[in-house]
Amino acid sequence: MAAVKKRKQAALPQVAVVDEDPPLTPTQRRALARHVKDMEDRTRYLLVSATLPGSRSTTVQDDSWSFDDPTTATLFKRRASAQAIQALLRPGVFVVPCKVDDRGRLVLTSIAGRKVGKVRLAVQPSWKRRAARR
Repeated sequence: MAAVKKRKQAALPQVAVVDEDPPLTPTQRRALARHVKDMEDRTRYLLVSATLPGSRSTTVQDDSWSFDDPTTATLFKRRASAQAIQALLRPGVFVVPCKVDDRGRLVLTSIAGRKVGKVRLAVQPSWKRRAARR
């Protein structure tokens, strides 16, 4: 029996394992931490105007007013944004902090005890209050 010679195979070049995500720089880490903190913060800001002693109103996205119904109001994520819009509106519009739930809906109890000037904010539309009394 003759000995069978084995062929030498060329060694495959070793590919260095490349990490898909390079390490974050300190600036990127700080920016990411700020973003996460911003996402977890449930504070929003609402623009409110006390027009008459019996009625309160809040601004909504379509440039109109929603009387006594804060659930339809525009909620701003940052106070600076709300204050910038407030500066464009007439005097007597106030920025009120409030809270939202995990779905982004306004928590009415977060504004239940708040006052704008001498007027307490409505947490339920006046037409709903009248319907409940009947």
